[in-house]
Amino acid sequence: MKANELLELLAKQIETLQNHRNSPLRVAVNGIEGSGKTTFSVQLVDYLNSHGYKAVHVTIDGYHNPKTKRYEQGRDSAQGYYEDAYNEAAFVENVLVRSQQSKASYIPTIHDLETDQSVDEVTIPIQSNTILVVDGAYVFKPIYLPHWDYKIYLSVPYTIARTRGIMRDAAMLGGEAVAEDKYLKRYHAAAEIYESAVQPKLHADIIIDNSDFLQPRIFEDKSSHPVH
Repeated sequence: MKANELLELLAKQIETLQNHRNSPLRVAVNGIEGSGKTTFSVQLVDYLNSHGYKAVHVTIDGYHNPKTKRYEQGRDSAQGYYEDAYNEAAFVENVLVRSQQSKASYIPTIHDLETDQSVDEVTIPIQSNTILVVDGAYVFKPIYLPHWDYKIYLSVPYTIARTRGIMRDAAMLGGEAVAEDKYLKRYHAAAEIYESAVQPKLHADIIIDNSDFLQPRIFEDKSSHPVH
């Protein structure tokens, strides 16, 4: 399946859900680090907006905890990354809950990862027919799960995802060797904890093989009976 064909299918399923509600639709894009969540989310938002919908992209990366919290269990701790990387409660309140209020809005970010500083919170109002496309590594955790209206899981083998992640993060982390070590010990070790604890594929409405960006493939589509 070509990427545009998949985006068209997703748009139709999202439209069907949107037609039965009067508040912004919350779409989750999940997958292990390096599965292409952000790229996929941006493509989906661009496609939706170019076809007459109102869509915005939100990433949970704007809700990182400060280093003192993120590294509380150790800089290489997989458990620490899984449990402490993000301010999950704030994200739920500022994005997933706030977007459903009578005057719908959301706060896109509360923390700057590069400076490790809090940022001024900007509230962005949205219309009731807005589609929020949210990407994040652990967004099928129980704290998030009740709030999603549509859940996409990008399935990619660890070897491919790790190669992508190393290429993307090498400069930021201090070189390819350091990035590979970080993925093995922290990021993908945390993903394994997540998969064992949450079993995210069971919660997805649609599972997509995103190993090839140009030729994504649907593994399973449960969207005719969406899970809420």
